[in-house]
Amino acid sequence: MIARNFEVQKGTEATISKLPFSNEEYERRLEALRREMRTAGADVFISFGPENIFYLTGHDTPAYQYVQACVVTMDATPINVIRHIDASNTLYNSWSKLAVGYQDEDEPISAIFALVQQVAKPDATIGLEDEAFFVSPKRYAMLTGLLQGAGYKTTATNPVGTLRLTKSAEEISCIRRAARISEKAMAAAIGAAGEGVNENFIAAEVWRVLVGNGGEFPGLPPFVTSGPRMCLAHATWSGRQLQAGDSLGFEIPGVVNRYVAPIYRCGTIGKPNAGFEKLAEACITSLEVLTASIKPGAVAADIHQVHVDNFSRYKLIVDHRTGYSVGVNYAPDWGEGNELSITRTERRELKPGMVFHLVPGVFIDDRTHITISETVLVTETGCEVITQYPRPLFIV
Repeated sequence: MIARNFEVQKGTEATISKLPFSNEEYERRLEALRREMRTAGADVFISFGPENIFYLTGHDTPAYQYVQACVVTMDATPINVIRHIDASNTLYNSWSKLAVGYQDEDEPISAIFALVQQVAKPDATIGLEDEAFFVSPKRYAMLTGLLQGAGYKTTATNPVGTLRLTKSAEEISCIRRAARISEKAMAAAIGAAGEGVNENFIAAEVWRVLVGNGGEFPGLPPFVTSGPRMCLAHATWSGRQLQAGDSLGFEIPGVVNRYVAPIYRCGTIGKPNAGFEKLAEACITSLEVLTASIKPGAVAADIHQVHVDNFSRYKLIVDHRTGYSVGVNYAPDWGEGNELSITRTERRELKPGMVFHLVPGVFIDDRTHITISETVLVTETGCEVITQYPRPLFIV
């Protein structure tokens, strides 16, 4: 199956741009992963997800629709297996600077398998990341079959996703900076809205401020809805012209060094009706009781129940998660909810350094929707609200 010799290349020049994190931060992450590998009994670990490869090596590109992998051993710098033309992002602009490039006519799994043969003895145990969007079941099975056929033992594991849940001081600094960008873009969205304005114009203003203030591309686009479109979840701008009496919803993701701090606000063109105001009150009071309840050792399911209990006071039902982890983000998501969401069944405890997007909201049949959200940090003693923007309904 191996069409040619896949050689490890090493970038020898200084990185083209400054790395987003210090050498000490990357070394801390690598050592933490190796501790997890020892616990799992893995001699080598292979990661496939773009978030995890960025986390471990600093490799950053949106062209991850092509198979990529990061191969980690116990005693050497991680090596990325990347499509040949995208390997430049590892060789010239990453922390690891080690890459195996495959050509378009090559089978990427052959390149990964060839690298494993170079770095591990045939009786080694290879940990394979089993939570990744961009490796098909067919290719995952192909790699497993090749490894086992060559005498390797394999084990499915997902240690990097778990490690990413607890942020370091450097990561939290990125999220704080991202929050400032989110706030500026929210102000721009609200400032651009008004009767007769097109949703597209609002979206253009959001993008202008996000990028103009140093923001990067988010894993999901900003969401801009108005009027009858408020009943649509995760809807982007549509070209609709805003009308008097419309309700408005803007969810905006500022991103710095791939770390996101989303914020959601709602408002109206003209004075809101009493029903919409009551829905906003329910969301705002849920944020208040949630942030008062979040602390180290709190169980995620118990935090969710706080939100459920508050909504019940308004005769509302919580029919989705209360919040989800955020940090490194690439499309198709800006969240880490696949790693940890605050739901009624999640029994894990919160730890200092975890960051969540709290999203108390409600859909009313096919008529409207409201969410008022915050990005928050679990501190040593409680909860810090990172995003800072007025919560009450805005009026334009």
